[in-house]
Amino acid sequence: MGTIAQRFESGEQKSNKGHFKNLVMLARVDGKIDIEERGLLNRIAKRLSLTSDQVQEILDHPENYPMIPPSSLEERFERFIQLVQMILVDGTIEPTEEKLIGKYGIALGFNEEQVQEYEAKIIQNLQNGMDRSEVLELFI
Repeated sequence: MGTIAQRFESGEQKSNKGHFKNLVMLARVDGKIDIEERGLLNRIAKRLSLTSDQVQEILDHPENYPMIPPSSLEERFERFIQLVQMILVDGTIEPTEEKLIGKYGIALGFNEEQVQEYEAKIIQNLQNGMDRSEVLELFI
């Protein structure tokens, strides 16, 4: 049931790893993680304070990291925006990615209508050149 260190992690650390696992799963939808996806994963891992060993462990064993949604609305939007960034980074949105975004959005506490509305708004604003923090400002 995980390592001793995993058993004593804070809720925030577990939540960050679960979120990173979701990003990895989105990146792998097409069977591989391409260079753009890997770059975004690396940037997000740094923001989440994940070590290279932790990143590798999640890449190797994503099934060991459940999704634990953050409690604050701002953090939930932050996570959802990062998930949408991941599906946009390679320039193609796969139907499987759409399905996962819906699943993850609901797990973050949004209903189906909100997921669709927020995803469309996030995509539009990211494609129009807004960065992640500017998009987040629209929701909080």
